[in-house]
Amino acid sequence: MRLSNRTFQKINRSRAVQDAVARKAQRVAATARSITANEGGTANITVVSGVRPGGRAYTNVVSSSRDEEYGTETTPRIRALGRAARTN
Repeated sequence: MRLSNRTFQKINRSRAVQDAVARKAQRVAATARSITANEGGTANITVVSGVRPGGRAYTNVVSSSRDEEYGTETTPRIRALGRAARTN
């Protein structure tokens, strides 16, 4: 059964769904912080939530260091966000 757009929007805007997504993001962020600290990184890992213009809620886990996530010639690749998302 396929959800109508109206039903999808209603579910997506519900406090229960937004809270569940925020809890998951906090777990991923905590794991990413741990990975970063254990591997000598200095990235600041944060959680950013909001609502897109179309009404869809989102929660993102963000690193302050693109270089640590992807690596450069001078910065080793830690990939804390990717690894944390995969393990949670």
